[in-house]
Amino acid sequence: MHTLWLPLLLSSVIWAEEQYFPQSRKDTWENSSFHCRSCFKDLTTITSRNVHLIVQNISSDFWIGLRSNSSIPMGEWSKWSNGDPVTYQNWYPGHPVPSPICSSTTQSPPSTPMTSTQASTVTSASVSSRNDTCPILSEMLLCLNMTCGDLETSIGMCKGTSTVTPKTTTYSTTFNAPTTESTSDCKPNPGQYIEDACVVLLSSGMWKEQECNRSLPYICYEERFFGQINISSVTTSTGNVSWSEGPGAKNISHYRVEVTGDKNQTFNQKNLFQYIETLTAGTLYKVQVFPVKCDRDLNPQNISFYTLPSDVQNLIVVSVTDVSANLNWSKPDGNHDFYSVAFINASKGEEHKCDNEGCTITDLIPGTEYEFTVKAVVNKTIQGVPSKVSDYTKPSTVRKLRSADNDSTVIMAFWDPPTGSHSGYRYCLKEVNNSLECTYCNIASDISNTANNNITNSSDTTTVSITDCKTVHRTETFIKESNKSDGSMFCLCVAALTKSNNLSGEMVTILAYTQPKTVTLFLKPSSQTIFANWTVKGKYEKFEVSITTDAYNYTAQITTANLNYSFDNLKAGVNYNVSVVTLNGKLRSNPANKSEFTRPAKPRGVKATANKTTVQVSWEAPTESEGALIKYTVKCYTAFWKKSHEGQTADRSIPFTGLNPGTKYECNVSVVAGNLESLPETVNANTEPEKRTLVFTMLCSSKDPLHCDEIETRFELFEKLKNITYDKFQDLVHWNMSWAKTGNNIL
Repeated sequence: MHTLWLPLLLSSVIWAEEQYFPQSRKDTWENSSFHCRSCFKDLTTITSRNVHLIVQNISSDFWIGLRSNSSIPMGEWSKWSNGDPVTYQNWYPGHPVPSPICSSTTQSPPSTPMTSTQASTVTSASVSSRNDTCPILSEMLLCLNMTCGDLETSIGMCKGTSTVTPKTTTYSTTFNAPTTESTSDCKPNPGQYIEDACVVLLSSGMWKEQECNRSLPYICYEERFFGQINISSVTTSTGNVSWSEGPGAKNISHYRVEVTGDKNQTFNQKNLFQYIETLTAGTLYKVQVFPVKCDRDLNPQNISFYTLPSDVQNLIVVSVTDVSANLNWSKPDGNHDFYSVAFINASKGEEHKCDNEGCTITDLIPGTEYEFTVKAVVNKTIQGVPSKVSDYTKPSTVRKLRSADNDSTVIMAFWDPPTGSHSGYRYCLKEVNNSLECTYCNIASDISNTANNNITNSSDTTTVSITDCKTVHRTETFIKESNKSDGSMFCLCVAALTKSNNLSGEMVTILAYTQPKTVTLFLKPSSQTIFANWTVKGKYEKFEVSITTDAYNYTAQITTANLNYSFDNLKAGVNYNVSVVTLNGKLRSNPANKSEFTRPAKPRGVKATANKTTVQVSWEAPTESEGALIKYTVKCYTAFWKKSHEGQTADRSIPFTGLNPGTKYECNVSVVAGNLESLPETVNANTEPEKRTLVFTMLCSSKDPLHCDEIETRFELFEKLKNITYDKFQDLVHWNMSWAKTGNNIL
């Protein structure tokens, strides 16, 4: 059996693809038509578009689907057996043989020609102009050794004539109207007229009419079958295929379904669907459905599909950081191209492509819950059954952790919230002896939710018990721990929490201290030394001891672990401030301050100058106080008048005014140091006298005559009087006693 096919243009937008099947079995036209209509569509039609395909593959005469039908008014050869209009004719010269022409002798009206006109948008090759002659006609004329003129002459012999208009072929056929009462005079036409004629396609491609009951091979045609096929309900191992009904469904015995892929399956199905099982997940399958008609496969309906990939197994979150999650899973059954890993939080989702059975997802938000969905993928877009797992990223670290360190028994600390999300904070506080013990914090506990700190034990790691740790609410960013030992070092660790406070981020560690206590300070000064000693309660590492003074440019500071220190080479009579601070790590106690004067030394080189009412006292600083600003107390006292004049100065001289003339003053200069005074340095000063002369006249009486006139008596009296006066005035005031002269006598 030979099959010819040709896309035939039915209209400007509809195409049909025809196939031609020459049948070598000989049969009558009627039986041939029945067989073609049962197993194909019909006996073939011939047009200008398919004539070359049909003719080039035949070597004998074949029935085609054209039969004279006198029952059709105005057109014996106007329609094919399938009802299509005849738009192309290629008759052998002299054919078709017209029916005989007869004239009537009755009184009936003369026969009236009846014209059947049929138009087509396709111009027939047999009636077209020479410019429109199809190429196959030229080949046929060349084969018959004919020209176009010969062909026109032959066609002119036919009773039917045709008229050609542009793009329209019009066929006109004249019929003699029959009469019931007439005598006819029939003129036979050349050739043998066949009353019931069927058309034979000669091997040359031309047409001839023949008796329909002859047995000849025939050509069937069928429009190529293009049905619809669908795949639905595809799973990892099954799929449901459905298809449209084939042409001439009553003659279709069954549908053969062929499934090809990694395993092949064949089904014979009378229904229009087939449920396919035992497929491999993630695999491409091709399905062909062949309608079987008269033991012949029609054009198959084709479809390809992928089974869904299987779900991945044992999906777990291996580990998380604050910005990443490491996933792992087992390879699914069947096939896949890659894996799609989708991850979503409360606000947005993203999707990554992973090639292996493990994937690290990055750029996540710290402290956030994510749902991870892993699906195997084939053909870029076909995703398998999803497997899901949820977990949290670790919170990021708290920021700017700092300790207040402002109390001897209280630890206070503050921090800024971490980036990302968190549900609370965990802090741990443990007293340590060495700062090297506080590099990291490792929480030791039987509680599993604290075992995720991922800190290894080492010599510089502090292991704290869960009892040393506390949890605070997510809005609190400070802690206050009371009743701690003073002057102590603590390891403070703070971490953000998430997952209902069950997942801890990395801990931030700092040293925190309670403030040391202030010492009780004692000072013991001498003229150029201050010995300081102190006592303290609580812990300490060392002390910072300093000394300052305003008396001159001097300061000194030392650090000692002892409880005393001696400041030497100081200056006498100077006020010094001594400060002692307890040190413990970086912490400092409140300072203990105390002031003391060094013992004063007495001044040097005291001098005094005087006039009638003023004494100016000056001096030099003690050698032990040279260069320092010290204070002096100066006192001038007159014993005679029992008056005292006093002044205090930082200078080295001082005047006293309003004094008594002719008086002796004793002036004392001392160095003052707080409530201490040095031994005085003394100087006497006599104000200038305002001289007055007093004349004493004394009466002398004696029992001895002339005794009072004796020189000895007079001198004795004078000495006694002088002694009496000295006893009264001594050298406290200015006085002088001498004999006064009266005339030539000395009184």
